[in-house]
Amino acid sequence: MSLNTLQIIAEADRCVACGLCLPYCPTYHKTGSEADSPRGRIQLISAVARDILPANKRYQQHINSCLSCRNCETACPNGVSYGGLIDSARAAIAKPISMSNRLTNIFIQNPLLMRFAAQSLKLIQQLGLLKIVSVLVPSLKKPIALLPKLPAQQNWLELYATRQNKKGDVSLFLGCISNTFDTDTLRASVFVLNRLGYDVHVPKAQACCGGLARQQGNSTLAKDYIEKNNAAFNKANLVITVASGCGAGLRDYTDMPIQEISAFLLQCDWQDVALMPLANDIAIHEPCTLRNVQKSHTAVMTLLKKIPSANVQNLSDNAQCCGGAGAYMLTQADMADALLKDKITAIDKSKSLLLATSNVGCALHLAAGLRSQNKAVKVVHPVTIIATQLGYTGIIN
Repeated sequence: MSLNTLQIIAEADRCVACGLCLPYCPTYHKTGSEADSPRGRIQLISAVARDILPANKRYQQHINSCLSCRNCETACPNGVSYGGLIDSARAAIAKPISMSNRLTNIFIQNPLLMRFAAQSLKLIQQLGLLKIVSVLVPSLKKPIALLPKLPAQQNWLELYATRQNKKGDVSLFLGCISNTFDTDTLRASVFVLNRLGYDVHVPKAQACCGGLARQQGNSTLAKDYIEKNNAAFNKANLVITVASGCGAGLRDYTDMPIQEISAFLLQCDWQDVALMPLANDIAIHEPCTLRNVQKSHTAVMTLLKKIPSANVQNLSDNAQCCGGAGAYMLTQADMADALLKDKITAIDKSKSLLLATSNVGCALHLAAGLRSQNKAVKVVHPVTIIATQLGYTGIIN
């Protein structure tokens, strides 16, 4: 939710500064600074809203260093809406949008431009020119390191009809980053949903979830995306999301009937559906938005345990953020890398070569860290693993 000044003060006053949130905050865990804790940030936000403190550079650093993981909300006895407070604080200190962000937003708002950019980037990647670009433009080295091997883009139809006995209709939310960098997961989702008897609708007018704009403090653009999605999905009985960050944002800021795909698949009838065995260890990474906002993280474990012979386990300390957090891995790289180091240690301990995560941002961040250390761990979405065990070959109609 987006709050005005009086609402910010009222919500901040609900914090009793008990400190139960402190052990749950990744940045406080790393810095030990009260100003980098949830209760500390709430006090700062309240003081600025009351004109007691200025919204100076130091204040902005503490606000922007928050991951918005919302792990603190799970520990708060008063149910303080920390997510609403931090979103509103960022909107209040938002700086003029940089030229690079303006260009990014232009592409995100236009699926055709996004598709053209993805195809161009894929060609540059295939020609081996990205390393040259990172040398010539050092500021692009980090974003380039995050890029996976880009998938073929999908010409989405508005309807993918099931060939099984029809059980119902669902709509699929594509997302801008998922549709560009994680297209295979979206195709796998359509395949599984069709196999389980569901027609899948893909509204062409859908837009970005607004998460990246909100993280920049651009509440106006985020609201525009929300309005477009409300219009695009206004006839949907159920909207399925595959990126937990998108699902969390849509759940918070729209009235759309949202459900994360793993949770939905658990409700389906699997009686006549046979999964092929997989004699592998699968480690599960739980994205913060899946765990703390959508609260459907346990569905992933239950779903993957349907695969015969698979040894499924949670990563240790799954409650701690991986540091991806949308654009955070680029804007707060030092903290993001420190948190990533902890995750890679947990992955090493699991000895798994297959890592399942339900958020594209987390997947990009984790995979880049694993690649940098030459580790042979494959990072995939849980639904892709399920689809593969159902015979999915990467192609849908």
